Amino acid sequence: MKGMTIIIVLVLAGSLTGIANAQRPHVPFSDEAVQKAIDKGVEFLLGSQGEDGSWPPFIVNNGQETYPVGPTAMATYALLAKGMSVKDPKIEKALKWLVAHDSDKTYEVGFKCQAWLAALKQDAKYRKYLEADVKKLLESQENGGYHYKLVCDPKVAWEDTLKKPETFVLRGCNSNSQYGVLGVWAGYRANMEIPKQYWEKVAYRWVKCFKNGSWTYLPNDIPGDKGQTPTHTLASAGMASLYICADALMGDAFIKCSVTIDNPITKTIGAALKWFDVEFEKSLKPGGLISTSWGGAILYHLYGVERVGLASGRKHFGTTDWYKAGAEVIINRQQPDGSCGEFGPHVGTSYALLFLVRGQRGVLFNRLEYDGDWNNRPRALYNFCRWAEGVYEQEVNWQIITLKTDVDEWHDAAVLAISGSKAPKFSDEDIAKLRTYVYQGGMIFSITECGGVMTFGKGMKEAYRKIFPKYEMNRAGKEHELYSCQYKLPGVPAFYIVSNGIRPLAIHTDADLPLSWQTYAVATGKPNFEAAANVLMYVSDKQLKNRGANLWPEEPAKAPSRSIKVARIRFAGNYDPEPLALQRLSRQLARQYDLRLEFADSPASAPAGGTPQTGLAPTELNDGIRIGFMTGTGAFTLNAQDKEALKSWVEGGGLLVMDAAGAAKGFADSAKDLIGELWGADSLLPLPLDSPVYQLKDMTIDKVKYRRATRARISGIKDPRLQAVLAGDRPKVLLSTEDLTGGLIGYSVIGMDGYEPSSAFELMRNICIYVATPKAAASKPAGAPK
Repeated sequence: MKGMTIIIVLVLAGSLTGIANAQRPHVPFSDEAVQKAIDKGVEFLLGSQGEDGSWPPFIVNNGQETYPVGPTAMATYALLAKGMSVKDPKIEKALKWLVAHDSDKTYEVGFKCQAWLAALKQDAKYRKYLEADVKKLLESQENGGYHYKLVCDPKVAWEDTLKKPETFVLRGCNSNSQYGVLGVWAGYRANMEIPKQYWEKVAYRWVKCFKNGSWTYLPNDIPGDKGQTPTHTLASAGMASLYICADALMGDAFIKCSVTIDNPITKTIGAALKWFDVEFEKSLKPGGLISTSWGGAILYHLYGVERVGLASGRKHFGTTDWYKAGAEVIINRQQPDGSCGEFGPHVGTSYALLFLVRGQRGVLFNRLEYDGDWNNRPRALYNFCRWAEGVYEQEVNWQIITLKTDVDEWHDAAVLAISGSKAPKFSDEDIAKLRTYVYQGGMIFSITECGGVMTFGKGMKEAYRKIFPKYEMNRAGKEHELYSCQYKLPGVPAFYIVSNGIRPLAIHTDADLPLSWQTYAVATGKPNFEAAANVLMYVSDKQLKNRGANLWPEEPAKAPSRSIKVARIRFAGNYDPEPLALQRLSRQLARQYDLRLEFADSPASAPAGGTPQTGLAPTELNDGIRIGFMTGTGAFTLNAQDKEALKSWVEGGGLLVMDAAGAAKGFADSAKDLIGELWGADSLLPLPLDSPVYQLKDMTIDKVKYRRATRARISGIKDPRLQAVLAGDRPKVLLSTEDLTGGLIGYSVIGMDGYEPSSAFELMRNICIYVATPKAAASKPAGAPK
């Protein structure tokens, strides 16, 4: 009856919350909404903490049973997960309270272990408390299962029934059992020595009680199981527990490629994921959650979903993005005071915070699922991220994406990892998606496994020729920053790069890096971890986005009320190194400033923001085009006819914006020569800070941010460095010798010389809005074409 009583309490609490929230307008998912919910949740927990450092107990069964330690363990863990310091007075008090208060309940000890692990990452003195509680859990398991109270009978706990499977009796309930395993896993992650037999028993137990795609509250051979239904809440419990066991037991099982692993653990996980793919979306709908006992609340469910999502690397269950969908549920259930009131406000809020915070953390790699042997090393990236926590000084994530999803879904990570040993099979549609992902700011990192140089390696190089037909793949020299930007590497592994002259579009290696990751060979395989860390550092400069914070802006819900016609100017050379940079700028302007860029040089059938401009030759410019963008990565020349047409268009009122993409000296020198020839050797001057371009109302620019390489070159300068040819105060020509184009795409690359993305956008924003204002339009010189 204990479980049934709890059901009534939880369902009633959830119903009342739902009624209250039904009165408020629905808030859609956004990174801003998630951050606001996190901040409110943190504020609620800190504001409701007692003077002694604790949070109120959770009381069930009409006061007959109390969980005095659980809420404090959960709140402390959630706040530490958010990034609070163990030296913060409130966290220090909470940890001191947990040290002084023991528990004999599985739920509570499991969460205490999570809190100890989070604290241990900041201060080694918490190891002894983690070890003590993990030991308690190890001694309390019965055939891999746990009861509400800890048994603490080592003789019963370690009875060797695995040698006689027919004698294996399932013990405990599945809800308690997942939290017991989770606590021991905290010890494993802190490098405690956990007996192999423990993981074997836990795995055997969860496999044995798997039923019709999921798990029930009670294992299926315990009295009282009759008629129980497999649940959504315990599907995540079972999968999360089995992923833990797989990592502890099966690291060496995938050393060879294309190996079929006939293992009950992987089979059960696969079957459960298949069921969950169908059921997950239903579980988030009102009245759709199937649960029993402690699984009677959506927040309990989502905490399990988050653990399975992170462990499996899945971005979607079925077609549903689990983080976006779950976060949206939490955002709309949160009360004005920041609480989420299931299991009482403190437990519920802690569950909500753990989902939002842990799920939100930066994604280092997307891993591409494609038609081929993409999953030879299924735990490689999970283990790499586990190691990389030390590099990034925070927990980091990875995820699997599929070619069946829209490219907009891929931008959680700046790097798309593609690995295999056999030649990949990419359709023309696949090639187009990969190209779009990169041109929208991503980068492909391909890795040959199991010596497949002549199959996978050759196949990827052929694919790159289709994806980037303008660019060659070249081997990086030993002096390249890929070998020194984070760790000093002796010129190996060999990296091959496809570059657009600004940044790497793709990096390939034939070294089997994932083998070391899969086996977590952090000592013998250390260079293979460091090589990938260098790739990530080089292309992202440690700048990780939150999960769900899309680099590529969505189209505005409402069409902007004003527009200006612009064009990219075509010439013999690399005139469009970032073909979608201006489309991204246009979307940002439309969403934030009610201004649309109308591209005079885009195909009429081009989907908005999805197809590069074709470019217009100078002779094709007309007086309807207000801005002409001319960018490149190398020296160039124009013929006499193009020079005359360009000057005529500018003198007629057009604004020529020239940008040395990637701060290319060759382009900058050619641009200066052209300007000198057309407007005079002394015509190009620094754009003064009082220029109307810099002094737009509410958009004043007097300081800018430069990238790391630029700061080293121009030490201490924070002023913008645009140069101009002026007619009065109206710029006719603007030249940037520091990169703007790369900044408009929004990525961070070590070694790039130019403006940080935020400043590149602000400069281009001001240029476009200045031209769009009536005052700028009225400043055409007398006699200019109308």
